[in-house]
Amino acid sequence: MPLQITLGELLHQLAHEHMHRPAITMAESGETISYIQFERLVNRVAHGFQSLPHAGNGYVGIMHENAISYLAMAYALKKLNRVEVSINRAFRGAALTRMINLTECQLLMTSQQHLDALAEVVDDLPHLRALILTSGHNAAKRRFPHLKIIDFEQMQSSDESHITSTAHDTDLATIMFTSGTTGVSKGCRLSHRYAVRTAENMIKPFRLTAEDVNYTPYPLSHVGPAYYDILPSLMTGGRVVLRDHFSLTCFWPEVIRHEVTWFMCLGSVQQLLYAAPPSPLERQHRVTRAWATPAPVPKADFDRRFGLHLLPGGGYGSTDAGWVVTPQWDHNGGIVLPHYEVAIMDEHDNPLPAGKSGEMVIRPREAGIMAHGYFGMPQETLKAQRNLWFHTGDIGWLDADGLFYFSCRMSERIRVKGEMVSAFEVEEGVLTLDGIEDAAAIGIAAAHGEEDVKLFVTLKPGYRLDTAAIDAHCRKVMAKFMVPVEIEICDSLPRTPTGKVEKARLAEAHIRHAAGHMPRPSP
Repeated sequence: MPLQITLGELLHQLAHEHMHRPAITMAESGETISYIQFERLVNRVAHGFQSLPHAGNGYVGIMHENAISYLAMAYALKKLNRVEVSINRAFRGAALTRMINLTECQLLMTSQQHLDALAEVVDDLPHLRALILTSGHNAAKRRFPHLKIIDFEQMQSSDESHITSTAHDTDLATIMFTSGTTGVSKGCRLSHRYAVRTAENMIKPFRLTAEDVNYTPYPLSHVGPAYYDILPSLMTGGRVVLRDHFSLTCFWPEVIRHEVTWFMCLGSVQQLLYAAPPSPLERQHRVTRAWATPAPVPKADFDRRFGLHLLPGGGYGSTDAGWVVTPQWDHNGGIVLPHYEVAIMDEHDNPLPAGKSGEMVIRPREAGIMAHGYFGMPQETLKAQRNLWFHTGDIGWLDADGLFYFSCRMSERIRVKGEMVSAFEVEEGVLTLDGIEDAAAIGIAAAHGEEDVKLFVTLKPGYRLDTAAIDAHCRKVMAKFMVPVEIEICDSLPRTPTGKVEKARLAEAHIRHAAGHMPRPSP
């Protein structure tokens, strides 16, 4: 794709290139919209939005379940040079208040599903003036009498003409929030070029064509579904099957019914699929490739069971940095894209040689391809971008050929008796025990300084394992210093909306155990 194309102009181009090809299908209902139909809907929404008396301050929040209407509003805002503020629909209370208030949003698109969450915090939203609702209009009028309630359908204009964007492609298009697993969620300021570059760099390594069908059940407020799944699919003329949320029981039936050919295993999806009881459906699909990083299930086992090709890792991207490293089809090392510079640094920001692990730091060789800081958080921005490098907080290494290998999050390194333990490697080791469904390792205070490893696990249905059996397995497959000193078997692990384990909550639970406020787990 050429530079200096905004998302609104890109959609217009794609709609006329692919016209009546199917663009988006809702997995649950089968509702499908073509490229030209989608752009016409976007144009009706954009023209209707322009006529609203409550046009707001340029920042428009979207807090909505996955739907074609969500995407239509998002792309309408791009045509109007308005900024989409992607509000995580799972948030409540102070976190939700912070997201909406950060940009002083005066308009918010939502639905009946989220009225309860909004009602809990509406008194703390001084800038909010109007709700654009796809459902629940009457209920909203009763519950929010001081807000203007706008019907999404009635708002739309009959005018389906394209609105030419006057923005530059490096202008701000979207504010997306980091997952907040290690602190307050931060609003990343993302440009049109960020989105386009991220998407186009998915196409070659995943060998995408117009015949491909992608399946995405992840929240549209996150960069993965928006720019790793949907946008690259549209840029190749392919089709996206969009689901409101991941469902293990619905996954293979829907993948088969909609003739899906590729998907991303974000969060714990790879583990959940592999931990599920075998089913004839898992070999009746048309999926040819998938990708997960980090991949907790051995590639060979995953490929053999499901009859597909799991790209072997190596890719790296984040909301802050964009899509920096692309995975290779058949090699573990990832290729650093030419418009990024990547280095590995020690704790004092000194560069490390090839083969040495340290913090991955990044800087762009091209404008607009990384987040332009965190909205309203200058100190956090300066901290992340110190010494002219963006500090990822992730540990990895570069080989002699410049290929990148991801190790773990810095926050997941555990110092045990002078050794640096990767929480991921502990989890990887215990997951080789038959019967373990999921695992999370954290560092806990040791008796004589430094840390010990504590492991939380969940079991597959029908399995009975005790901590002694898990401990014995760990001692067989791990270095002595990696073996957890405590093991807790749980019903489930707390997760963020993107599927990441919330280790901060596990650490808090451990502290409460240690303080005697809760029963200690069995030894």
